[in-house]
Amino acid sequence: MESVSHIILSSQTALQKKMSMTANNIANMTSVGFKAQDILLKEEVLNPGVETQYSMVSEQGSFRRMEQGSFTSTGNPLDVAIQGDGFFAINTPNGVKYTRAGNFALNGDRELVTQAGYPVSVGGGTVAIPDGDTSITFTKNGSLVSESGELGRLDLFQFDNEQNIVEEGDGFYEANGELPIASENTEIVQGMLEASNVQPIVEMNRMIEILRTYQSIQNISKNQHDVQRNMISKLTAKS
Repeated sequence: MESVSHIILSSQTALQKKMSMTANNIANMTSVGFKAQDILLKEEVLNPGVETQYSMVSEQGSFRRMEQGSFTSTGNPLDVAIQGDGFFAINTPNGVKYTRAGNFALNGDRELVTQAGYPVSVGGGTVAIPDGDTSITFTKNGSLVSESGELGRLDLFQFDNEQNIVEEGDGFYEANGELPIASENTEIVQGMLEASNVQPIVEMNRMIEILRTYQSIQNISKNQHDVQRNMISKLTAKS
């Protein structure tokens, strides 16, 4: 009986985490540059070598689907997308963060910033568009050019193991001990934004499957509880 309870509890816990991750994917399906996540599950045999074996589900962590999202044309010269691997570097009060979201803007000092107002890292620092300059161009290698000439180059980095970087919300990632490596073969596309790589229909179907499975497990749990209650009732009656 106890083994069955462990199996039910482990399955419910795993499904709850999977549902939470799926819901987060759906919530971010319109977030620029968002990468969908999924959970890694593993079967663990509770009594190996025994003829009647029981297995439970064990969470092994999560993984991020890093395939590139589709590009959407915006016509905004401050919108840029990364073609290939890599991340933009962003200077925040909590250190350098990384993002695929290239929907940039100019602040009051005409500095290139994110939607949250954090400076985009250019040449290891920040960059401001000179007063009066109205033509802003990003070349394929990330160089920022205006009427005043080349102003700097976007800092673009990639990681040996992108699964180890940690999502912090608002499209930002923390390196989490991974060494940022300058991207060599990355191209910048101006006037475009990378859409989320979430597939809404797939995620909605997954959510329905999770819900149905969870309901089935609840029914098993109820039946298990009824069996235990009947056994206790019979034992009590005999005594």
